[in-house]
Amino acid sequence: MIRLFSYIALFLLLTASAVNDGRKANEAYENGNYEEAEQLYLSAIEQDPDNAKLYFNLGNAQAKQDKVEDAIQSFMEYRSLVESPEEKAKAEYNIGTLLAERAKWKPAASHFKNALKLNPTDQDAKHNYERSLVEIEKEEENQEEQQDQENQPPPEPSEYALAMKKQAEKLVEQQKYNEAYNLMQRALEADETVQAFRDFIERTGNVADIDTNN
Repeated sequence: MIRLFSYIALFLLLTASAVNDGRKANEAYENGNYEEAEQLYLSAIEQDPDNAKLYFNLGNAQAKQDKVEDAIQSFMEYRSLVESPEEKAKAEYNIGTLLAERAKWKPAASHFKNALKLNPTDQDAKHNYERSLVEIEKEEENQEEQQDQENQPPPEPSEYALAMKKQAEKLVEQQKYNEAYNLMQRALEADETVQAFRDFIERTGNVADIDTNN
């Protein structure tokens, strides 16, 4: 039987900073008012920008509105702020879920795999990873009969690809060229539409090589 994908539940916001907006945001989310919840989480983040839980809940609210690119970035921000592998795994799981719901099976599998590396006991992540692999195999079988696309222009970047590029651009702004290049390489392995940014990847890689050699 196919198990339904589900998001990790909201965090209860009990911190003193931004507590009013955070609680109101949680209430709005639970009542299905996701747009209102998003705005309240953003307001709370302005007051408490280092509160990882706010970014996680913001990502859930954005996901409910089909704001895939924004949600991925919010989960990535959460991941960058937390310390424990179990917490980081929650971000990976939710990104995987968001992508799997939209049949983006390759990048979904990549993030479920990351979640399992961080938290090997997560049975939902394991099930979803295995399901993703099955769907990838089906896709590859269907693609075998397609014509050679070598001379066609690069594919339109997916929402996942756009989100990964924005994250890489942030790293470039911080002069973290190696991290940006590695992020885009991993994204390219997960989603072929990242090829649309091959010039950006090449430039970032060249700068990363210069930094390494200096």
